[in-house]
Amino acid sequence: MKSMILILPLCLSLQDSLGEFTTRSATEIHSIVLGSSYNKYVRPHAITNISIELVLFSLDELDVKRQTMSSSGWLTVTWDDPRLTWEASAYDDIEYIYTKQNKIWRPELIVDNSVEGITPIGHDELFFKVKHTGEVRWDPPGRHVTHCEFDVTYFPFDYQKCSIEIASFAFTTEVLTLIKTRDTINIEDYHDHGEWILHSTQVENHVLVENGEEFSMLEFQVIFERRPGYYITNIVYPVILVSLLTNLVFLLPADSGEKISYILTVLLAQAVLLTLIGDSMPTTSKKAPLIEIYVSLVLVMAALAIVITILNLRLHLRADQSAVPKWLKIFTLKVLLRISCRTSKVKDCVVSKEVSNEDTDEDDYVNVRGIALNRMSTLRPKVPIRKNPQFPFDCKEVSAFLDLFFFHLFNIVIFIATMVLVLILSVSDVPPTHTAHGE
Repeated sequence: MKSMILILPLCLSLQDSLGEFTTRSATEIHSIVLGSSYNKYVRPHAITNISIELVLFSLDELDVKRQTMSSSGWLTVTWDDPRLTWEASAYDDIEYIYTKQNKIWRPELIVDNSVEGITPIGHDELFFKVKHTGEVRWDPPGRHVTHCEFDVTYFPFDYQKCSIEIASFAFTTEVLTLIKTRDTINIEDYHDHGEWILHSTQVENHVLVENGEEFSMLEFQVIFERRPGYYITNIVYPVILVSLLTNLVFLLPADSGEKISYILTVLLAQAVLLTLIGDSMPTTSKKAPLIEIYVSLVLVMAALAIVITILNLRLHLRADQSAVPKWLKIFTLKVLLRISCRTSKVKDCVVSKEVSNEDTDEDDYVNVRGIALNRMSTLRPKVPIRKNPQFPFDCKEVSAFLDLFFFHLFNIVIFIATMVLVLILSVSDVPPTHTAHGE
């Protein structure tokens, strides 16, 4: 019991030596460092260095149509103010105090590339953390909507580079300098986005020149990679499949009566796909996506297929089947027959006409007494028709040759265009490099 009585004063004296927070000591610190002698309109140093770190919390939206990036996070801004110092041991070892921004000096910071109004960062209700060494820490949170130059050339396998530019237009570089705390953005608390993958970040120092004056600026660059799964399933595959359907119009028989309706349906489907792609692209002519150019090419080919089909049907249904134009005869002999693996040399063959009931001579014999009626039918003799051995094809056959020719031609063109598209998209999976401001 006696030992406990002796130890208790010792513990109390030790606690007094270590110190603890008291409102009296904190109030004294506020009165001393933030007294009447402190002027919040005077900067701490002749050249004040402001260290800034961006903590990215989430990507809210990358609006390709409006070319904007919306992100949430906060800035960690620190600087040194020698007027805000005290001896911690003299005030119960209190190392930190908190105050509002209307009490002390702070740098005027803005988001230079904001698209929702350029106003100073911060709020009157935010606290500043002041350390006994004079270090001031300010953590203003915010949702930043900034301009972003999109490059959708390789959509949907594209990368987009956006940035948040922090500048101070109140003080030139002669009196204030913005310094990056680290070379990259702090993404420890970052939440993944459903459409975009955060690929890389970088922080760059720049100098802005306005009216002959130089201002310090920090550019926080972010590179995002698009997740292509949704677009492959809903855009890329349908576009390629519909493009392959264009050629099949030349395989439909001319007598089916469905050639025109079929190719018109394919044309409308391609127009709908082109509209869907255009609705999600920015309204700019700087860089058009390759897949949009591909759909436009296939759309033009479908329109050509309609014109070719109409002209070919006129040839197929010509009344005089032997009236093949001279230029088409030459084209058939030199090109179409080779593609069809046919030869123009035929033997002299006799083709008999089909005989119908109308080609008969009917002789009716009625006996004199009117008892019986006998009908005698005699067939006309078959008249041999000898085809021209140099060009033994009629309009219908030439029409079939043309269908086969254009089927192969359109197949080759669409196959080459599709392979070029796939090849470019497959090798374009390279992120952009972090470049200096203005490049």
